[in-house]
Amino acid sequence: MLMKMGPCGGDGGGQRDVDMRGVTRIVKVEVRSGHTIDAVSFLYERNGNLEWSPRWGGGGGGVNEINLAQNEYLTSVVGHYGYFNKDFVVRSLTFVSNLRTYGPYGRQEGITFALPSARGKIVGFHARSGLFLDAIGTYVQFD
Repeated sequence: MLMKMGPCGGDGGGQRDVDMRGVTRIVKVEVRSGHTIDAVSFLYERNGNLEWSPRWGGGGGGVNEINLAQNEYLTSVVGHYGYFNKDFVVRSLTFVSNLRTYGPYGRQEGITFALPSARGKIVGFHARSGLFLDAIGTYVQFD
């Protein structure tokens, strides 16, 4: 069973999503951040092949890569959203796996949010983005 959670954040930017058919896991996460979350992109495994999502957001900020081990999966995403200049966007992200925690990326300012997997595995994302990451949500797989 696949469940769509969220998104958390603002309502600016355009809707971003991935066709989840055949997706079995997230292999890598790329986060661009500075004073806020500028952008994210994800490397998925789909039907045994690797596939990048488009970059959701702008080109600013420094780049951080999260490389998940073969036996590792994301269990929750937590963060903050609020105003950056005049935009209501995702301000920080922390990715929690079954093995460790990655982040926080960005600034932990604003309203706290959490997207837990409730004993499932996070296998994908959906979002809203423009110049920044406006909102983020997850797809959770329950076996």
